[in-house]
Order: sequence, then C-alpha cells, then structure tokens
Amino acid sequence: MTPGIKVVTTSWDDGDALDLRVGDLLSARGLAGTFYVPIKGHHKRERMTESDLRSLGAPQLEIGAHGISHPDLAHCGPQELVHEVVDCKHSLEDLLGKDVRVFAYPRGRYNGNVIAALKWAGYRGARTTRMLASELAFDPFKMATTVQAYPHPKFAYVRNLVRARYLAEAWKCMSHQNLSEDWSNLARATFDSVLECGGIWHLYGHSWEIEEIGLWDSLQRVLSYVAHREGVLYLTNSEVLGLLVGSSCASP
Repeated sequence: MTPGIKVVTTSWDDGDALDLRVGDLLSARGLAGTFYVPIKGHHKRERMTESDLRSLGAPQLEIGAHGISHPDLAHCGPQELVHEVVDCKHSLEDLLGKDVRVFAYPRGRYNGNVIAALKWAGYRGARTTRMLASELAFDPFKMATTVQAYPHPKFAYVRNLVRARYLAEAWKCMSHQNLSEDWSNLARATFDSVLECGGIWHLYGHSWEIEEIGLWDSLQRVLSYVAHREGVLYLTNSEVLGLLVGSSCASP
C-alpha cells in the first residue's frame, strides 16, 4: 500500500439479526462494513434470514464467512476443518450468488493448518481478533483490528496482544498510562492517529453485544466521528486486502 494512505474499515461477527441495524448505521454515514456469518447460530438469539443476508450485499457492505458452527478451528481435525471453511463458503455463495472472499476466525483462533485450508478453499484473506493495530503492511490471512466496540479493561488489550505473540506491542500497551478503558475514547484517539500518520483504522464488534451492553449511542457517535473525512478511503475488508495485491507491503 502507498505510505500515508488512510483507510477506515469495519467488521461485525456472528450473523445476528441486529447486524441489519449496524448496516443501516454504516450506510447512513457512507461507511463500509463486512459481516462475518456462521451457517449455524452459536448463541440463542435471532439470526439474519436469507433475505436479510442478501440485503447486506448493498454497495459498501459485504458478507464474509465465519465457519459452519463457530468452532475453535485450531482444534479441528482435517475433515472437520475442510467442512467448516469450504462448506461455509459454498453455502454463502449459493445463497448470495457471488464470491465470498474473506473469513473471520471463530473466537480468533487459528494456526498454520487453518490458514492452509483457507488458502486451498480460495479465500483471499482472514481477519483475526488482534487489536490496537493500524499498520499498512500485513499478512492477508492475519488481518488485525484496531478497536472493538466493547468496554475492555486495560489488561484485556495486553492479553490480546500476548496471545497473538506481539510481545513488544503488549509491553508498550502495559506501560501506556493513558490507554483509555472507554472504548469510544480509544476509538477516536486511534482514528486521530491514523488520520495524522496514515494507516488502517479497523473497528469490529458484535451487534448482539452492543445491544446487551447498551452501546448503540456510543457506536453512533464513533461512526459519525470517523465518517466523511477528506482523504480517507472507506472500504470493506476484502477491498482493504485488494490494496495489498501486487504490493511489497504484505508480510508474514
């Protein structure tokens, strides 16, 4: 990617019916979003219907895969792994009538075998749950995020980075006295940094969590804050990955 480029992308996991509300909030502000949908629900809530999923195929909104049953893929055997990543892709493509290009790791868990299976299945990349990232250079199958729409305590960010084996970043996070535990303040601060220095600002979340915790107002304020900024590209996750094609920036 071109140094200094500024990108905003968002992603939303689990295929809850409330994803439609998120889609409306994004569309009203000219923002893009990728909705990662498992074929079977893994929590007892209303899921999007087939008609709902098709409606999220509007410009700047896309559907990504999230497995068949939302398992920890790193602990799946070979046959189950193929079923989860291949059959999910085919099911969504048959429904939508279009290519499903991106995947989000259920629970953020993956290993080399999972990545190999995704490549074999024809995905172009996959999103992790690593946070506090904004770099333009990354492995397309280790796409990170910047902030989650969730009130994490400070130690959760440290744990998140340690689990992803970004130990230097975890140490910086742990020693950062001004790291806000208010997710909306952190979202604005990280966006301001991208606006000044360039990078990718990636917000992710779960609409059912936003409903349960009561974060709709803060989500709307954050989305309005990052929208309609001059010089910023508003892209889906797969469009972000498209910027990596032919670029020497992509790195493991």
